[in-house]
Amino acid sequence: MQDYETHDCPYCGEPVTLALDASAGDQSYVEDCQVCCRPMMVVVAFDEADAPHARLRREDE
Repeated sequence: MQDYETHDCPYCGEPVTLALDASAGDQSYVEDCQVCCRPMMVVVAFDEADAPHARLRREDE
């Protein structure tokens, strides 16, 4: 099952939609911004209801 979340790119501030794979568990990976192509660190964690939530940060943070 995939959920979708929209966040602002930590570099250019443009909205970026991410597909979150709930079957993959907690994860972190690098994905390029769809607008400015800079690498963002994506950290996916699950809340008490097993719903995935993503956080984006600059790769150099």
